[in-house]
Order: sequence, then C-alpha cells, then structure tokens
Amino acid sequence: MELNSSSVSRRLARPTFRRGSLSAHKRKASLGFADVGLFFVSVFFLSAVIRIAVHSHVLDQATADTPPLVLQTAISLFLISSLHLAVRLRHGPRAWALLGWTRPHNLYLCVALAGGIGLGMAVDFVARATTATSHFIHFTDLLLLDIVLGPLVEESFFRGCLLPVLARTMGSRTAILGAAALFATLHPVKTAVQWGCFAFAGIAYGWMRVKSGSTIPSAVMHAVYNAALYACQILSAVNIS
Repeated sequence: MELNSSSVSRRLARPTFRRGSLSAHKRKASLGFADVGLFFVSVFFLSAVIRIAVHSHVLDQATADTPPLVLQTAISLFLISSLHLAVRLRHGPRAWALLGWTRPHNLYLCVALAGGIGLGMAVDFVARATTATSHFIHFTDLLLLDIVLGPLVEESFFRGCLLPVLARTMGSRTAILGAAALFATLHPVKTAVQWGCFAFAGIAYGWMRVKSGSTIPSAVMHAVYNAALYACQILSAVNIS
C-alpha cells in the first residue's frame, strides 16, 4: 500500500477526536518541536541527576550502566510522566489524544499482532546469524519493561510525539525514517547490524502509526515484537538442551 504523504501528514498533525464540534483552539491544537525539546530537557535532567548520584557515591557506576529492574521502572515512569506533563501544560487535558492514544480500527490491531510476531522472528534470525552471543531477557523484565513500560514510553515519544511533528514539516515517509533512525541511535547497540534491526523495527512501528492514525497499533506491535524475541530465546534454549 502506498502512503499518501500529504493526507497522512495532515492526519498525524492533529489528534482524532470522536466527539462533536470542538472549539477552534482545540481543532488547531497540535504538537510541535517545543514539545520534543521539552522531553529532551527532561532526559538531560534525569541524566544529570544520575551523574550527580554517581559522583556523590549515592549510586555506583555499575548500577548506573546496568540499572536493575526497580531503577529502570523508575526511569520509565519519570520519562512518560515528563512527556505527558509537558504536553498537558502546553495543550490542555487531551494530552494522551495528542500523543495518538486513540482507538484504531480492529484491523490494525490484528496487523500489529501478526507483524510483531513476524518482525521478532526475523530479527532473532538475523541476530543469531551475525552475533556470537545473545543477551537473555529475564521474564520479569519482559513483562514490566519490554511489554508494558518500554513500548508505552518509546511509542509515546517516537511515534506519538516526534513522528507527527516531522510529518507536518517534511512528509510522512521522511518522518518515519527520521523517527526510526533516532530510535535506533538512542538504543545501546554494538554493531551496525544491531542498529539496522532497531531502525527496521522503528520503520515498521512508524508505518503502523501512519496507516492507523493511532499510537496504539505501533505500541502493540512493539510489545508483541519483544515477546516474540523472548519466545525465540526460550525455544532456542530448549532445542540446545
């Protein structure tokens, strides 16, 4: 299916409201680069706090480099709260709708489920063919971080906030690629292949966001993708044993 850049960009630039007539202010409300900037301010603030904690010996460097589940959960909650607060302060109470958290057509949810499984299997195959070792995902991390908080935070920002802003200024195709590139770059990758896997996944999530007009399908695909990677690891461990 070919993307219509102009129509999709207009759809992404504003939230989909279900209720009747809205005021002119609400109809014109849309996210902008200021919202993206405010989110990065919160990221830099959090990074500074962690750095100060390490220098003050409140937190050791090893914990900062590889945060335990509790700290990762706290970081994720801080980031999603900061993003929501920034959008709410600038645009009013419909922050979640502006971030794309509106109900999509059920077809896109089905596509997201199937796509997440296929994407996870494909990336697992590429990873095993190109990487000597594989990082094992713990089940508790999978449930809380990889299925719930990770997709919530990352899709809210990359596909819910950044992608619509880019789409309004440079078109949907470029916005999908740009958001996916930044998504991959901000992940701790060690090889070009790993970066490419993250970027390809980001493109798939962005495509779901553009086609459905909602962040929910991209978040579902993201969560299912992570679960599929975990399932592939379990199946591989069983076959080896």
